[in-house]
Amino acid sequence: MTKPKTSRVLIILFLLADFTFSFIQYYNTPLYGDIQGSVLPEKQVQKIFDDPLGFKVINAGERHSNPNRFFAQYLFTKYFQKVPIWLQNFVSPISSVYLASAIAKIFVQITFIFSLSLLISGANNPLSITFLRSAVIVTPLFQVYGYWSRMGIVDQSIAYTFFYAVPLVLLMLLLLPILRHILYNKSFKIIHYPFLIPFTIILPLSGPLIPAIIILLTFFILTDFMFSNSKNGFKNMIQSIPLPLYLLLIPASLWSVYSLFLGFFDSNYQSETISLYERFSRLPKGVYSQIFHSLGFPLMLSIIGLNMYLFKKEKLNDAKKMQQLLKWIGIFALVYILLLPFGGYRPYRPYIVRYDTFMPVNVSLIFFFGITTFLLLKNLTGNLKKRYSFLIVVVILTFTFSDYKGIGKNKCERAAFEKMATSDEDIISIPKDCFVMSWQNNFDYKQSEKRAETIHFWNITNRKILFYNEQ
Repeated sequence: MTKPKTSRVLIILFLLADFTFSFIQYYNTPLYGDIQGSVLPEKQVQKIFDDPLGFKVINAGERHSNPNRFFAQYLFTKYFQKVPIWLQNFVSPISSVYLASAIAKIFVQITFIFSLSLLISGANNPLSITFLRSAVIVTPLFQVYGYWSRMGIVDQSIAYTFFYAVPLVLLMLLLLPILRHILYNKSFKIIHYPFLIPFTIILPLSGPLIPAIIILLTFFILTDFMFSNSKNGFKNMIQSIPLPLYLLLIPASLWSVYSLFLGFFDSNYQSETISLYERFSRLPKGVYSQIFHSLGFPLMLSIIGLNMYLFKKEKLNDAKKMQQLLKWIGIFALVYILLLPFGGYRPYRPYIVRYDTFMPVNVSLIFFFGITTFLLLKNLTGNLKKRYSFLIVVVILTFTFSDYKGIGKNKCERAAFEKMATSDEDIISIPKDCFVMSWQNNFDYKQSEKRAETIHFWNITNRKILFYNEQ
């Protein structure tokens, strides 16, 4: 077997091993909270379904929960109403729920890596060696446990995976042909439009973070095009803007402005708000914690810094291009972080910045880590290339072996489901700190009613069985 073929096989085996272990981790992850009110929609969720575009909210002036999250909420609800039941043709009802969760999470992870690898390599063939090398560089940075608390993309909570990671990966699919056109002058095919145009409405109405990202990216991309062609006159400057921006990003931005306006009618945490000044005063601590909490984030930033030093020192052809790209990523990150306090306060995000709100910046940095590392491995020569390659292998292995936890994490929750499935009682106790579809203990069995209905809906129990945690 030739060396390129051997490299391809080894990389494919590495990726398959990583994805397989991630899937096992996802399958062993607890469900956590915010599920029961969505699978069988409670009153606040039903209001979202009754008014998907938010027109009734604005007309009546009445607030309700998450008025600009219809599409993410609808996808989550329908997925967990249908998929676990279908999977019960092959596995037990209890296993079907964890399997459905794992399938959704691994799909999001693979789609993220696929999109980033296409963007980093510029390749068209996912089996090409350039694509595979890009994938092997960024895959270990997707942490299931390890450094997840600061670098997490796929949430441990399946509900928050649908509310944050799923819209973000759909946004990447929308941006992919546009960014490939910018980076590699790849032509935008007409066949893309029927698939991507619906995203211009779906994405802005899939939660509060996506609209802000769309508006910022559209502004920066348009600004870059206009400044790059400003010397050619106004007419040529306008003509230089690619058609996809007019047909995709600009309409998406208009819907995003509407979505942000709709967000003023969100009823969540109104009684727990703090002043804008205090939100800004907490921001530095949130950013500091995000960067220096664990090894993962500083390690990624250190390699990015080293990569930029090597681009400059070795005077590589792409140095100027990478400097320009890093500048725009830095501006995006700064503006995005400064806008976060305006999005309101959540008690579970006391310092405003958390891995979920920081996710767009994380993805940008992972992409930049990937593209600069890929280009250096491609263009460095001699002993410097050998030393740099060895360093990157060490970094990849550090991220890979940091993410070994997670097996058996849902053992207690699963045992509670099994106890419910075989119980003759209508109310049962489960151990303290055994969280069933929740983030906390539930000492009052009456508070488990909606969860019990959902568990019965999934055929785990043959009737509604209430439960509480022992004290």
